[in-house]
Amino acid sequence: MNNKLYKMMNWPEIEEIIYSDGDNPHRILGAHKVGNSYLIQAFYPDADSIKVRVENTKKEYEMELADEAGFFAVIIPYVEKIKYRFIIKDSEGIETEKVDPYAFGPLMDREDFIKFASGIHYHIYEKLGAHPMTRGGVDGTEFAVWAPSAARVSVIGDFNNWDGRVCQMHRLDPIGIFEIFVPGAKELDGYQFEIKTRSGLVYKRPDPFAFESKGENGMVSVIRNLKQISWTDEKWLAERTKFDLDEDALSICEISLEAFVGRHGDKNSMEVVTADILEYVQNHGFNTIELMPIMKHIPGHFYHVMNFFALDDNSGNVNDFMNFVNACHNAGIRVVLDWVPTFFPKSSCGLSDFDGRALFEYEDPRIGVSPKAGDLVFDYGRKEVTNFLISNALYWIENFHVDGIRTSDISRILYLDYDRKPGEWLPNIYGGNENLEALEFLKQLNQIIHKNNPGVITITKETACWPQLTEDVDEGGLGFDFKWNNGWTRDFLSYMENDPLFRGGHHDELTFSIIYSYTERFVLAITHEDVEKGMEGLYYLMPGDSSQKMANLRLALSYMMVHPGRKHLYMEPDALTVDQSVFVENLLSKLNKLYYSHDALHQLDSSDSGFEWINDMASDQCMVSFARKSSNDKETLLVVANMAGVERDFEIGVPEDGRYSEIFNSDDISYGGSGILNSGRIEARRKDIDGRSYCIQVRIAPVSLSIFSYTPYTEQEKKIRAIKEEEELKKEKEREEALAALKERQSQEEQRLLEELKLKYEKELAQQEKAIEEKYEKIEEERIFSIVTDEAVKGLENGKKASKKSTVTTRKATTAKAPVKKAATKKAQTKKAQTKKKDK
Repeated sequence: MNNKLYKMMNWPEIEEIIYSDGDNPHRILGAHKVGNSYLIQAFYPDADSIKVRVENTKKEYEMELADEAGFFAVIIPYVEKIKYRFIIKDSEGIETEKVDPYAFGPLMDREDFIKFASGIHYHIYEKLGAHPMTRGGVDGTEFAVWAPSAARVSVIGDFNNWDGRVCQMHRLDPIGIFEIFVPGAKELDGYQFEIKTRSGLVYKRPDPFAFESKGENGMVSVIRNLKQISWTDEKWLAERTKFDLDEDALSICEISLEAFVGRHGDKNSMEVVTADILEYVQNHGFNTIELMPIMKHIPGHFYHVMNFFALDDNSGNVNDFMNFVNACHNAGIRVVLDWVPTFFPKSSCGLSDFDGRALFEYEDPRIGVSPKAGDLVFDYGRKEVTNFLISNALYWIENFHVDGIRTSDISRILYLDYDRKPGEWLPNIYGGNENLEALEFLKQLNQIIHKNNPGVITITKETACWPQLTEDVDEGGLGFDFKWNNGWTRDFLSYMENDPLFRGGHHDELTFSIIYSYTERFVLAITHEDVEKGMEGLYYLMPGDSSQKMANLRLALSYMMVHPGRKHLYMEPDALTVDQSVFVENLLSKLNKLYYSHDALHQLDSSDSGFEWINDMASDQCMVSFARKSSNDKETLLVVANMAGVERDFEIGVPEDGRYSEIFNSDDISYGGSGILNSGRIEARRKDIDGRSYCIQVRIAPVSLSIFSYTPYTEQEKKIRAIKEEEELKKEKEREEALAALKERQSQEEQRLLEELKLKYEKELAQQEKAIEEKYEKIEEERIFSIVTDEAVKGLENGKKASKKSTVTTRKATTAKAPVKKAATKKAQTKKAQTKKKDK
């Protein structure tokens, strides 16, 4: 090495490059103007020799080996706007031509850093990650990653033999963004970030902003250009903005792409899968598809997302999924994505400890680790993290035209003590259990989505009754459009699990939901969490034999469709037998058509004026009836549900006088039922039933539901009806008067008869008492006479044997007996006189 070049060498910084310990390699590597010359330095450990070819002058310069580790340097004459390449020869003599990555400066600027650190760089995915581009006529890829705790970051991949010493990245800002442009790195090349911590540990991490990934759990990121397809859904997107959250019908079919991909074996192109899904959804009558997470996730665990910006293998590539959404829109189907901003799995190939320390998650495990599942909770107090999440939501909405997102259970992030015992959680600054940072994140998320993308809907699950979830943020709410009604799902499925014999004791589980149905905009959701295999899971949840299970299944689906709230049903293809699938398809198709075509079933879902109980108290009969109404009472539907296992005839009170026609019956033979229907028009008749003046008579099959439409009479019919009713009222009045008179006569006759019977019974009673008295007086006399006679006989016998003195005594005794007999006779005469006096 010549003396001039040697003096220009900054050996400490060269050593920093050689040992891969620095975070600013651009400071030494590349071309740097020194006086009237350029000092060009390069580090290629596997190079045997390197030449510099200056494109401006077409001259080549041999670089000197400054360090045997592979550090080369050369001084060349100054050239304005120099462009150069390296010609690298390895130990085998193979020459490779490369453009120096350190010849390119950073693309991100101070404004990017400020916005990202403030949490408002909503399209940060356009800056961070890997972006193929052409710079200065050179094709390559711009890499950028956020790793504030890293001592050094390198990008490794197919383009540099996965050598972390070669493409060391430049820390651009104190917030920790590293960036480099790598010439020759092309689309579909795999790559990772090699992160060296301050303690010397080295990690290989996938790119959090990668648009594609491969390998186990998406460990290897893939360079992918986000090219847009030729969209044809402009009309749909324009109409989407007119969606009325309070009035428009929303019937959601929850599916997983993976289930449909598996149906086609090797012939599982996204085009075939798309056609299959559209046919399935349209045949069942749904107007919305909700996809379980399509992001790269742990196999078999949809909600353990590893890469939030990359599609899972079963979801096709970027353009495949764009074509899927475009086809759905052209078919009039809305697409909603399940999105998981509440947690992520603890994995070395994910976001956990990304730069060697807690970065995306809370550092304190009392906040950052879910106690039961062990999943990690995002650090919502870190603006860069909330920026990552919001930009991810916008990425799917704006680039893939999806119509909404459904967040996972937000209870676990709203409450600091969620699933935690006392002493295992930290209160907020006010001493409460609310996560104020997560609260602000959710508000910001909804505000930005609705502001930037009118017509896009946000749905959430929340199981701890946080108030005002679907109220606007300006009114104190969280800003979601809809909330899953998990309370209804839990109670209703619990009710349906019971044998019909015992449902009467659980009647409140059927009726309680109406009390709170209008506190939020609810979606009645029977989800993958409630039934594992769609219709099969719901089928086996029902009691009874096969036919009874199907009857209960039809009843459950029918009741959901007529209950206030939007609809959500988890479906899996091939879940039931062929016959059962056909019956369920027919049933859901009919129910969805009724749901869309009858305003009474959806127009007032957010107002209690759209629902009226007819009878919610018949627990002993396991029956409910109610009316659904549209705005201004333009339409009224009567619903009667027989939850019992026996056929029944009911007299049902109706809201208005008129004709009622059965427009749906879950027992129809086309749905697999027995065909017990109510044909023709049923005219209401005047009779007080269920607190109403009119009623109809209906027959309802076991465990079935019927819907009746109401048709009012014409003006002429009303006049005729009024005349008939007037005559009927007169007849009824006359009948009541005649009945009242008859009852009065009956009462008088009964009173007279009672008086006569009373006198008769009193006389008979007196005679009986007299006879009794005489009977017992005679008995008494006879007994007394017997006693006296016995004594007299005894005395006579004793007198004959006694002495003279005894004779005298006997005479005295005999003389004394006369008064005794006389006294007894007198006593009997006195009682007889008293009895005669009493009879008089």
